[in-house]
Amino acid sequence: MRGDPKWNFNAEGVQGQSPNMSERHNQRNYAHTQKSPRRVSPPDHTPSSQAAAPGQLQQSRHPASRHLPVQRPAPKRIAFVGPSFASLAVNMGGLIYDIACAGHRTACFAPDIDDKTACDALTRRRAALRELPAFRQGFSPIADQRSIWRLVSDFRKMQPDVVAGLSPKAALLVAIAGRIARVPHVVSMIGELGRGFDDGPEGGSFLSRIRQRNVLNLAFKFSNTAVFYNRENHKLLQAYNLLSRDIRQFPMNSTGIDLRYFPPAPLPALENGIMFLFAGPLDRRLGIAEFCRAARILQNRPGHYRCLVVGPEVEGPNGFPLALLQRQRDIVQYLGPQTDIRPFLARSHVFVLPAKGDGIPQALIEAIAMGRPVITTTARGCIPAVREGANGLLVAPNDAQALAGAMAQLLMRPDLLPSMARASRDLAKSQFDIRRINTLLFGALDI
Repeated sequence: MRGDPKWNFNAEGVQGQSPNMSERHNQRNYAHTQKSPRRVSPPDHTPSSQAAAPGQLQQSRHPASRHLPVQRPAPKRIAFVGPSFASLAVNMGGLIYDIACAGHRTACFAPDIDDKTACDALTRRRAALRELPAFRQGFSPIADQRSIWRLVSDFRKMQPDVVAGLSPKAALLVAIAGRIARVPHVVSMIGELGRGFDDGPEGGSFLSRIRQRNVLNLAFKFSNTAVFYNRENHKLLQAYNLLSRDIRQFPMNSTGIDLRYFPPAPLPALENGIMFLFAGPLDRRLGIAEFCRAARILQNRPGHYRCLVVGPEVEGPNGFPLALLQRQRDIVQYLGPQTDIRPFLARSHVFVLPAKGDGIPQALIEAIAMGRPVITTTARGCIPAVREGANGLLVAPNDAQALAGAMAQLLMRPDLLPSMARASRDLAKSQFDIRRINTLLFGALDI
C-alpha cells in the first residue's frame, strides 16, 4: 500500500532490514535537516509580538491557514532491476544506502535470490528484495514476456515513483514494464554495452550486433532518463544515433568509489625492485594472459622487478586456468583470491590491467584511488582511468609486446612514479568520488 511506512512484498518477498552501521565501506554520517519556511507578515497586518516557543512554528494570523501543517516531501519509492543481486550490490550498494539515508525506500529485483552474500549486503542497506526469472542478454520471447509481466504485477502493487534497469537487457524489461504499469519515471542505467558494439571478430555476428543494438534502442525509446557509467560508451551511442532528443542523458565514469575506504598509500621503497600488480578475476577479458606473456618478455630487459597476481579463478570459456598460471611461477607470483585488495595495492608500485571490455573495471578505479600509476589498454572501459603520460600508460589490447614495453619504460624510469601516483589520486578525486557520482544520480532519479 502506498501510504504504508514500510515497503512490504507479498509472501514471496523479503522485507528490507536496517543496515549494519559499522560496515566500513558504507560508514557515512549525513545530517539531513529540514528548514521551516520563512514567515513573512502581510503588509496590512502588524507582526505578532509574541515569539513562538522553541521548536514551535509561529501561526499565521489568517484563520484559514492557522491550522495548516508544514508540508514535507513524501518519501519516494525506487525499484532497481539488475541481471543479478551481486551486480546490484557491487554497482548500486553505495547509492542504495545513500537513498535510504535520505529517507526514501528502495527495492531490488534480480534472478538468483539464493546469493546470500549479495542479498545480505543489500538488506543491510535497507533494500527490499524480489526474485525474478532468469533473463538472457539477447531476445528470448517467452522468458522475456514472463519477466515483463512479473514486473508489471509488482510495479502495480508497489506503485514506485522511479524504476531503473541496470544493464541493457534489464533496462529494456524495466522500460516496457514501467510504461505498462504507468510508472512516472523510467530510467535506463547502462554500464557495459555488450559485444554487439565491439569492433573486429570479438563483436559477434552481424545478426547478434543488430539484436543488441535494438535492445538498447527500444529501452531508450521507452525511458525518460538514461544514465551512462562510461562517457566513451555514451559517445559511441550518440555516433550510432540510438539516443532520442527527448530522453534526459547523464554520462559519467563508473558507479563511483568511496575514497575514504581507499586512501592514498605511499609508494614502497625500491630496494626490492618495482612491483607490478595484476588484481582481478583470472579472466582472459581482463588480460591475464597478456600480463603473463609480458612478464616473460620483460625477463630480457634490464632492471629488478616482480610480477604479482591476485584474484579468484574463473570458470567458463573466458577463464584462465589456475594450472596454466602456476606454470608461470618462475616469473609470476600468484597470491590467491583475496577479499581485500588494499594491502596488495599498498605493496605495489604499478597496477597493470590490460583489459579489453567497455565496462570500467572497479579494480582499476581502486588502484588510482590509492595513488598507483597504471598501465592499461585503449579499450573503451579503460581510457577514462588514465591520462596518458600523467598517471599511466596506454597500450593496444591483446598486445603483450607493447605491454612489456610500457612496463620496461617505468622499470627504467622509477623517478616518474611519484608524480604519476599523485596524478592518479587527483584523477580519482575529480572523476570517481562516489559522493560526486551519487549527487549526479540523485538528480537523474529525481530524488
